Amino acid sequence: MPLIAHAMFYVAYAVLAAAVGVALAVIGGGDGASATLGGLATFAAFAVTHAALTAAHATGAVRATEKRLKGEIDKVRTLHKEIAEDVSIVAERLDTLDDRVAEVALRRAEPAGGGEVRALEALVDRLGRSLDMRFEEIKRVALPNAAAPSRQLSPIEMVREALLENRVELHMQPIVALPQRRTAFYEGFSRLRDSTGRLIAPSEFIPAAEQAGMMSTIDNMLLFRAVQIVRKLMAQDRRIGIVCNLSPRSLSDESFFPQFLDFMHENRDLGGAVVFEIAHEAFESRTAAQARAMARLADLGFFFSIDKAKSLAIDLPDLERAGVRYFKAPASMVIDQIVHAGVRPKSNIAREIAPRDVTAVFRRYGVDLVGEFVEDEATVSELLDLDLPYAQGHLFGAARAIKESLMEATAPPKGFFGRAAG
Repeated sequence: MPLIAHAMFYVAYAVLAAAVGVALAVIGGGDGASATLGGLATFAAFAVTHAALTAAHATGAVRATEKRLKGEIDKVRTLHKEIAEDVSIVAERLDTLDDRVAEVALRRAEPAGGGEVRALEALVDRLGRSLDMRFEEIKRVALPNAAAPSRQLSPIEMVREALLENRVELHMQPIVALPQRRTAFYEGFSRLRDSTGRLIAPSEFIPAAEQAGMMSTIDNMLLFRAVQIVRKLMAQDRRIGIVCNLSPRSLSDESFFPQFLDFMHENRDLGGAVVFEIAHEAFESRTAAQARAMARLADLGFFFSIDKAKSLAIDLPDLERAGVRYFKAPASMVIDQIVHAGVRPKSNIAREIAPRDVTAVFRRYGVDLVGEFVEDEATVSELLDLDLPYAQGHLFGAARAIKESLMEATAPPKGFFGRAAG
């Protein structure tokens, strides 16, 4: 529209200039053509001047617009940065608020009866005193040449030092229900760090802890955190259980197990949510004392899981009697033995069992088969063909340390584990 207005203006002015030229010629008696050309020349000069002024004005307007837009963009960027910082602050506050809400809900969920609370506190004190004695024993075995920082500590010394300095972490890995892949459990792992912050490999610290008689202490730390986390999850109405590794020595430890059993008796409402896991070989070679200890935990409503499976040719009635509800085996072993090798568990079923029916046989004895170390989708497809109810592996999530705020919130009470810092 502005272009049309400018064009009409120039045409009108040209006509006016020509008319003025002719009028001047008539009045002055001059040559009309020359006067007309003079008028047009004047028009041309005016038009050029007007165009130049218009262009200059347009350029200035564009530059002003660009400057204004740049200013607005800078304002938007600054506002975006401020919003991002505000969102980060709000997220941190929500995390803190979530932890506080869970803590309040946990406190409200505690029994109202003062007698029960006092009984639990007394039990905690007894466990604390017992573990104080254990740590004093550890402390009495002085680390040789401790003043020489360049000396490499032995595995036993590294474990002892990590316990004394409370460098014990809880790592958790999801166990998912198939086919939905919904997290049904977390498996808890105790992980120790050395003085440099390096994680000590389980293959390094577990044999050393077993040899030094310190596995009961590590198991107790794992169990205490697991119970607190399950409590928090229940307060948030999240039905997720935790699988805790339990060493055979802990089951037969005469000074540890009675108090451990008392602690679980006070938390027997968590039966089914806290599952104890022992290795297949340890289960097969369990002593009479360990079998009785498992039976007493089962009487309280707690179940067991078997891992590190050696074969699927297992005695299902024996698992049922022992309170085992989960049998974990590498997914590759499950597929190879069931599909290709024709391995079948021991049961009272005499007929031939098809590969897809093996998991149903497990369930008949109250045992769910769990495929471990799942790394790819092809393996998931094969497990689904076998109708496995659960799976675990890096495909669904690696084992990770719980966040620091939760580590602090689930820390044992002061003196519970006799932290021997001096």
